[in-house]
Amino acid sequence: MGDNMADDEEEDDRRVARRSNSECRDIANSTKSYYRIERLWPVNIGRIMRSGKILTLRGEKTLIYDVVDDHVLGNKDAKTELVDDSIRITVRKSVDSQAAWGADRERMTLAHELGHAVMHATAGTIDHRATGAAGTTTISKINASESAEHQAKVFASALLIDDKRAAELGAPAEISTEFVVSLSAAEICYERIQLERERTASIARIMEANSKFQALMGGTQKKKKYLQPRCVGCGCQTLLPLGIKVGCETCGYVGDHPENGDPSDGS
Repeated sequence: MGDNMADDEEEDDRRVARRSNSECRDIANSTKSYYRIERLWPVNIGRIMRSGKILTLRGEKTLIYDVVDDHVLGNKDAKTELVDDSIRITVRKSVDSQAAWGADRERMTLAHELGHAVMHATAGTIDHRATGAAGTTTISKINASESAEHQAKVFASALLIDDKRAAELGAPAEISTEFVVSLSAAEICYERIQLERERTASIARIMEANSKFQALMGGTQKKKKYLQPRCVGCGCQTLLPLGIKVGCETCGYVGDHPENGDPSDGS
């Protein structure tokens, strides 16, 4: 399935090849490695734009950064396209100058367009960033994983925010200040990190409960024996018995034992 899955465009969005949030963040982290800014922040997004090169999912290409008078783009802040096998990112002069002064939305706009350039730019397609764009689009509401705008939004946040450092901070406001991003982007990052912490803790609790249960049943197993049914939470075959319940070692799901009539197992 190619990136340009359909010619329909709505609200400056289009359907692209499905990518999870985690995959988009991985691509952003690879981009940081390419520009050698893995542990540098705030990210100098203007310098990246003027580097003259970019590593896309289709290989390394020339990056052309074109700053134009605001009226040239009409009601768009920026656009990204493939021109003669080079990536061209065109932005309003006001967006470029405000990003250079540390305006969080404008910095996010440039990182957003870089995400389009890395993941989406193909012949015959143009990705726009509308002036004042915010929130979700019709496409992202239906299926965020196939929304070009949603993918670029996730990429931009991951490019500008270092997760390891963000995890050391105590509140979204601190993340916003540290990485010069909007408070809303910082809040989303903070909530995700908290959920990941809870998931890790949940898996640890499941493993501890399983060890105690096996000990009560006659000693811990030398080798884990997963149940045959797959987890209804993540689909992995990593369910472990917890008395009359089961717990998933992969995602932390806890629920009824499928063999006891759990309808999610098709019984």
